[in-house]
Amino acid sequence: MPLPSARPYTNWVLPPLYDPSKGFHAWSESASFPLLLESLRRHAEIKTVGRSRFPGPLSRQNSLWKDYRNFLRQALSNFEAAITVPNRSACLLYYYAMLNFAKAELLSTIPSSIIGQRVGHGLSFSPSRAKSVAGDHLTVVPGVFPWLYEARTGQKIAIGTKIPVKRLLTQIPEISTQVTDAEMGECQISALHHMIAIDQKDSWSSLLIEGAIASPSVTEKLLLRHFREVTVPNNWRDHFAISRRSLTHVRLFESIATFPKTTTGGVDVNGTLDLTYKIGDILGARTSEHMDAILCPSLYKTKMFSMPASLARYAVSYYASSLVRYKPSVFDSQISPEQAYMFDAIARECALPMLIDTLSGLEGEDQFFFDAGTFRN
Repeated sequence: MPLPSARPYTNWVLPPLYDPSKGFHAWSESASFPLLLESLRRHAEIKTVGRSRFPGPLSRQNSLWKDYRNFLRQALSNFEAAITVPNRSACLLYYYAMLNFAKAELLSTIPSSIIGQRVGHGLSFSPSRAKSVAGDHLTVVPGVFPWLYEARTGQKIAIGTKIPVKRLLTQIPEISTQVTDAEMGECQISALHHMIAIDQKDSWSSLLIEGAIASPSVTEKLLLRHFREVTVPNNWRDHFAISRRSLTHVRLFESIATFPKTTTGGVDVNGTLDLTYKIGDILGARTSEHMDAILCPSLYKTKMFSMPASLARYAVSYYASSLVRYKPSVFDSQISPEQAYMFDAIARECALPMLIDTLSGLEGEDQFFFDAGTFRN
């Protein structure tokens, strides 16, 4: 059956695809280690910045900032050291950086669970019983990971949940080539471009998706509950501001619901983005400038298990750090060259996206980085 045509529209806008419940900050330069580290260091070294993360009286803010800044200082020291390590051994330092960043992120919501407490990783893995990366899994236990999962997704993850490492690896877009070469599966992440279409009375969300969506699956079911697939018009590159050099195959979906214009005839961007975030369980923030967001499918086809790339990176960094400490033979370049290659890529390619994830968490809003020439023709 042929796809229906898209609704006709008279105008369109291309705002960043941000979570309207949080808002966003736009940077007029590309993401880089110096920029991200300096932005995070503000929270540790400038009192008015750091303590603004915490509600309540000034005395409480000052008290929490003492722990906050020291979690951040430890994290920054570990991260800066990790950058200088050229291979997978850096995973240990990266994980301890991310663990301290996560504690700092969680201080604003659950300080009593962290300050002065012995805090667990929130994930358990037994390297002595590990057989292969493809067959390994992580087990959720009390501690940082389930807290971070709830903070970032708004959902609880049950203690005792087992998470297959192989599936986590396919949720991380920046290592897709290495995961395929290591025969761990195909990347499940799809690039997503966003447009708000407008007619005389309403606006609605249009999503241009690169890549396949498993069918049938709970991911597809959620998407089609709120969006319908329509034919891709000939002018899609112009309207989504994509270069004519692009040769990618795309699919177009428009929100089933529309949102009315304001009383003055303007577009309610936040209201329209609320239509998009009806599929928030499978949306992830971008860490690359060539897309507006990423579609992160459920970890399973038949059961919804949200796993944004930000949490997949965190969990894999924990797993890699465990292997570095207790079973480095898994990375032996003579025995398992593909795995050594893949974990070198994890250390190298996930580092900058993890900093973006952290800054978004600490600032409480999505962070978008644009090359300085982006907005000039």
